[in-house]
Amino acid sequence: MNINLWTASFACFILAAVLVAVSAVCRRMAKKRHAYAKEARGRVVHIVTEPADAEKNRTEFHDRQYAVIEFFAQGHLVEVKSQATIYPCPYYVGQELDLCYDPVEPERYQILTDRRWELSASLSYGLSLVMIAAGCILFLMFAGRYEF
Repeated sequence: MNINLWTASFACFILAAVLVAVSAVCRRMAKKRHAYAKEARGRVVHIVTEPADAEKNRTEFHDRQYAVIEFFAQGHLVEVKSQATIYPCPYYVGQELDLCYDPVEPERYQILTDRRWELSASLSYGLSLVMIAAGCILFLMFAGRYEF
C-alpha cells in the first residue's frame, strides 16, 4: 500500500507542474491580447451626450453617448474619451475599468473587457497549489509508513 501513496504523491506533483505550465501559457495569451504594454485601472467620471446629426446621416436617429475615463499613467492623471459612441452608453459614472495604454502616448488605450485568460491562469495556478499540498501530504504519509 505504501507504493500506492508514493505513486499518488508523484502523480500530484506531475499534475501540479502541468497546471503551472498551463497557467503560464494562459498568462502569455492574456498579455498577447493586450494592444499596449502598461496596465492601469480607470474610472468613468461622467457620460457625455451628443445630439444626433440628422443633416449628415439620415439613418441616425438616436443621440450618441460616450464615457470620459480618468486613469493614472506613470504618475500623471490622464482623461480620455471612450471609443464607443453609442446610445445608451455601456458604462456608468463611477464604474472602474481595467485598461492598457501606450507608455509613450497614454491617450492611446484599450479597455480590457475579456478577462477569461487571466481567470483561467489564476484558476490553474490555484489548482496547482492544491496539488502540491496533496502531493506533500501523500508523500509524508508514505514516509511515515501510514497504512489505510
